[in-house]
Amino acid sequence: MKEKDLYVDFKPQQAVYYVEKDDSTYGPVISGSQLSHDYLEDFYFKRKNLEKELREQLADNQISPVYYYMTLQEIGIGDLASRVGVSKRKLKKHFKPKYFERLSVRIIKKYATIFNIPIVSLLQLVIVKQEDQERIEFEYMNTKNDCFIITKIGIKENE
Repeated sequence: MKEKDLYVDFKPQQAVYYVEKDDSTYGPVISGSQLSHDYLEDFYFKRKNLEKELREQLADNQISPVYYYMTLQEIGIGDLASRVGVSKRKLKKHFKPKYFERLSVRIIKKYATIFNIPIVSLLQLVIVKQEDQERIEFEYMNTKNDCFIITKIGIKENE
């Protein structure tokens, strides 16, 4: 493959390839990934739509936060059930809001740990406007109480 045939202008994901250069020597060339160039924007678009659809279902009381986070984090039903310590049948019940609201704090804590989120994130959703995402930062501070976390929201300082 020649150098001119390889080059893809895609700054978010660069890679080093060894190709034949114009002067007939072989050497490293930095280029963007063709696959990322062609499909990354589509992936982000579909991901954003999935999040919006799931958020609407969550707000309309059609699904529980367990289903929301399991889908977004792409965790399989069998894997999640074994990590929580419940059967698949019982886990599927936890997808429904009427069963989720009956869960004990112990089980909710297990879900939060598996999803790597604070417990409160299973009970509320914080959305930051797209234009503010670069400026706002969240800091979660654990306490001695496993069911209590302090969230500090601040503005990032200019670097």
